[in-house]
Amino acid sequence: MLTHLTLINFALADHLALDIEQGFNVLTGETGAGKSLLLDALSACLGERTDTNYVRFGTEKADVTAIFSYQENSPEAKWLQAHELDDESGEIHLRRVIFATGRSKAWINGRPSSLSELKEIGRLLVQLYSQHSQQQLLEPPYPKHWLDHYSNFYQPAQDVRDAYSTWQKNIRQHQAALDAQATRLQRIETLELQLEELEEVVQIDYKEIEQEFDRLSHHEHIMQDCAYSVDVLDESEQNISQEISSIIRRLESHAGRSDQLSEIYNSMLNAQSEIEDATANLRQFIDRQSFDPERMEALNSQLEVFHRLARKYRTQPEQLKVEHENWQQELEKLHQLEDPETLAEQVEVSHLVFLEKAQHLDQIRRDAATPLAKQLTEQVKQLALPEAYFEFKFEPLEQPSSEGLSSIQLLFTANKGIPAQPLARVASGGELSRIALVMQVMNAEKTEAEVLVFDEIDVGISGGTAEIVGRLLAGLAEHVQILCITHQAQVAAQSDQHLLVKKLQTDPASSTIIELEETDRIQELARMTGGVEINETTLQHAKQLRQLKFQVH
Repeated sequence: MLTHLTLINFALADHLALDIEQGFNVLTGETGAGKSLLLDALSACLGERTDTNYVRFGTEKADVTAIFSYQENSPEAKWLQAHELDDESGEIHLRRVIFATGRSKAWINGRPSSLSELKEIGRLLVQLYSQHSQQQLLEPPYPKHWLDHYSNFYQPAQDVRDAYSTWQKNIRQHQAALDAQATRLQRIETLELQLEELEEVVQIDYKEIEQEFDRLSHHEHIMQDCAYSVDVLDESEQNISQEISSIIRRLESHAGRSDQLSEIYNSMLNAQSEIEDATANLRQFIDRQSFDPERMEALNSQLEVFHRLARKYRTQPEQLKVEHENWQQELEKLHQLEDPETLAEQVEVSHLVFLEKAQHLDQIRRDAATPLAKQLTEQVKQLALPEAYFEFKFEPLEQPSSEGLSSIQLLFTANKGIPAQPLARVASGGELSRIALVMQVMNAEKTEAEVLVFDEIDVGISGGTAEIVGRLLAGLAEHVQILCITHQAQVAAQSDQHLLVKKLQTDPASSTIIELEETDRIQELARMTGGVEINETTLQHAKQLRQLKFQVH
């Protein structure tokens, strides 16, 4: 549940802190007051795309924080545990800072996080429905997706997609085997010759012999520099080891007089030990070195072989081993392709598995479609469409797809005696908005998110229809928290918390959001129904709208 929002220099908000209650919350205000302010801020905290317009004019950055409460063992609680972000507070703090330069930063419970992480947790916490959602109804896949979502067919649908993918993959492998038959033997012969040519070379580590050859090539210079180093470190009259010993003796007598001198003394002791070890290792290295002309010649021959083969196969010497491995894998695959009939059997088996899962999905979709269409019909009838009727139409696809065996259309009629036709063909704009609203509310009943946001989804309705929409949302709010931007007084009257967005006459312009008490709610409802002039008639109507809420509940 969303409990608190803080906006600092966000769009028209200077500094705004707001507590959000459980249940049905509405936001209202005059046109241009900035009603989308809260939802834009919430979207920013949920990882949605932002731009510099969100940064208040004249400031360097916008800062938004959203606080959610959550229950143990909820999806969001498990997500926090998996990402080691849970704490004892039982809260989720999502913070987003947007800079005027266009950059932004994000935090989850105080830890810097990526936008993808914000989106992940955001999808578990909040579900957003907008006034533009009605356009989705006109998209061909929507009826199927809505049916699957409402009926919780996600897993069977995913099983079909996976089975289809496996079937198609096997088809491609079988076809590749058939295509390869003509050239397979020739390619096998080529690969075997290439592998044989590299067989001895790949047993040798190119980097090692290259380094050894380089060392022998510079043997004399290396020995001179090593001898000089040993001399300076430990053999000359004024060598480094003696000088360090002298420094240590001088510091030792004063180490107890200062913590800092004590640290320096200990550091010098460590340095002396490191130099002694390095000197011993350097002597050991010198003792073990010897110049072997024959070994150098052998290494040179090996390197020449590497370079010759690298030129031949157009690669780098150190990549020959990788090429050898790739050829080996290709050869193994070609041998496996010797029997296309085996692959053909795999195609048939995977096809039968797909058909079984697809037929199961098709059947449960058909079984769920009739009662769901009936339920949708009954809900839409309440919204001033008394003769509304819906049905799902299943038509077999010419070719099965990853989505199943049938295309699914949602048919609709608003008039008695007229056959139902595809929604996009017969529904008016007003009818579409009401249908979309009902379908969204029905979907919301099935969501796992605890916060549902409705952004002006009641556009295009009024009067008694708006009142019924308000009741639908109020009933839904008994189970989840709802935030709703609305222009309809009948909807706002059904809310538990009424938030008013007001534009303030400041320079630069700013907006604020205040929670209305009952008296102020009546005034705002009267404004929404009667316009600028509020009189006794509009006030009485507003009071009646509020009384309806309590009568219903």
